[in-house]
Amino acid sequence: MNPRIIVSLAGCLVCLALSAACAAQADSGAPLEIGRSFRIGSRILGEARVIDVSLPADYGSSDRRYPVLVVLDGEDAHLIAAAIARFYATMSQLPPLIVVGVRNTDRMRDMTPAPVAGFRPPPEAGTAGGADRFLAFLAEELIPHLDRSYRTAPMRVLVGHSLGGLFALHALAKRPELFTGYVIMEPAVWWNNQREFEAARMVLTRPAARRARVMMVNTQSLGLDTTHWGGTMPMVRHVSTTDETHASMAMAGMMQALRYMFADFRPTQWRPGTRPIAMLERYDSLAERVGYAVPIPAQAYALVVRMSIDSRHFDDAERALTRMERALGASDEIRAFRERLARERVTPQPANFIPLEIPARRPTPRQAAAFLGRWVTVAQADTHEVLIRAAGDTIVVHDRVQAPNGEWFEADDPVIQVTADGTLEWGLPWFRGLAALLVLRGRMNNDGTMTVSREVRGWVPQGPGPDLTRTERFRRMGR
Repeated sequence: MNPRIIVSLAGCLVCLALSAACAAQADSGAPLEIGRSFRIGSRILGEARVIDVSLPADYGSSDRRYPVLVVLDGEDAHLIAAAIARFYATMSQLPPLIVVGVRNTDRMRDMTPAPVAGFRPPPEAGTAGGADRFLAFLAEELIPHLDRSYRTAPMRVLVGHSLGGLFALHALAKRPELFTGYVIMEPAVWWNNQREFEAARMVLTRPAARRARVMMVNTQSLGLDTTHWGGTMPMVRHVSTTDETHASMAMAGMMQALRYMFADFRPTQWRPGTRPIAMLERYDSLAERVGYAVPIPAQAYALVVRMSIDSRHFDDAERALTRMERALGASDEIRAFRERLARERVTPQPANFIPLEIPARRPTPRQAAAFLGRWVTVAQADTHEVLIRAAGDTIVVHDRVQAPNGEWFEADDPVIQVTADGTLEWGLPWFRGLAALLVLRGRMNNDGTMTVSREVRGWVPQGPGPDLTRTERFRRMGR
């Protein structure tokens, strides 16, 4: 045999042996737990039902209570809902949720109310009409079991699609206090000639449904606004998904609807001109609207504390830390904040610290008449455009700024004031997350151009760069 062939065969055998050895040493893997299933015997339904439950990531390391998401058609929709809930909780877009999937045994029976006179069910609806018994099962057996077995908060959301959406409308009409949220996706409103839809619309005008948050996805409008029950967020909202089939829209619809439903649970962004501690006030008003003390996320507390220290509102920082420790317990982060707060309290105020104060009364179009129009920078490498226009009894300033990498930043900026010497001041919100504002100060020149200088107020940046101190000259391009 050719020696080269012998060497090649030997090499192949060595590679095969090494591959086999590596395969033998490979980790066989560990189970990845997404949730648990259990069976609950139902006296009302006369059968056992399979229920899937996924818990929040921090459930085992916390003693807090969590809102509950009850998802119909659980054999398919539970995994979708659990993935959405887990992902958006890590992004602070949703609060952590206990996700409960209710699997079907007879979907047509459980999801449909009893047919009414004048409505002819389709031929395949032979077992229809059991929605009242299924609702009783949820209310009297499943939900009490969940409350006994898990640390649930008194906010429950029902998610239904198609016939499940029809059942959610029926549940809202029959027992509006059972759930505080409803995600109703492409409901089968044709059933009973829209009787359930009309019944749900009527109940939303009554005090029994004052805490109900209803997200209607790809369906006709209820024509209601329940903000009169308190708060500024609409309790009834219509959501649209596109480029999806009736079957596939459930994921996109659920994702959008849950984000809208829990929009006011997210940490508040700082509004220039307010003290950072005001960001915690929304949670206090939210608790009044939903009927229980909504947990404030740790990152929301931390943001308020950091911004309060940065802006030298030391007493506010102390109050926020006290609330944070009372709610979440002692931690290394809280101890570090207290040490920093103690150091900053005894540090003299820097000479270049300018408090941020925005008067409650904004300038009128008449006061700012000289500045109205579209302005563009003159003779500089990057472009900065400013649009100043009248809006009702005040003005609006829109900035469009080119970054060094060529990308554009756009914002409608908070207008501060027109000073006694005729300077227009507005804020460019580049310091989101810090209790400060980059204040732009525009002054008119004799030749009709405008000179704009910059000044940081409310916080002293460490080593301010040229972007914080530059001066620009603008030419008006039109009114």
